[in-house]
Amino acid sequence: MTDDKAKSGDTENISIKGVQKRLYERVKGLATDTGRTVGELTNDAFKVLLSAAEETKKVGEEFIHAVRDSKSTYVQDLNSIEISGPELVRNNKKVTFKNIKNLVFKDLNETDFENYVESIVNVKSLEIPKGISKFKVLERSKYVDNIKFS
Repeated sequence: MTDDKAKSGDTENISIKGVQKRLYERVKGLATDTGRTVGELTNDAFKVLLSAAEETKKVGEEFIHAVRDSKSTYVQDLNSIEISGPELVRNNKKVTFKNIKNLVFKDLNETDFENYVESIVNVKSLEIPKGISKFKVLERSKYVDNIKFS
């Protein structure tokens, strides 16, 4: 008999303090309606709760990992800088350019611009190669005083 009990899930009578009476009554009514016991429904509810908690933790950890991996780097608070397309590609992360008086991009194609330039914020003078779509640049730019396509 003990082996059968172990195989069936080791059930026993357990008292749980603090269960709201109206919730218990609803579970009891559901048990009656479905032809199951309160214990069976409670076991199922605990399984769902534990499964959801484990899955939520897993999704949260995956989200945090993805954010860390995709985190953009910042180039900021400079008077002047020139960045080449190959330099952006070697960095292998999106970059936000911020608070720069003169920002010049050289040897940069549109694909690399899209893949590696996250945003351009608060730049007085921005120089971009002609091959890059003006709209792609404008989508990523905020508070840029002057844009020159050369």
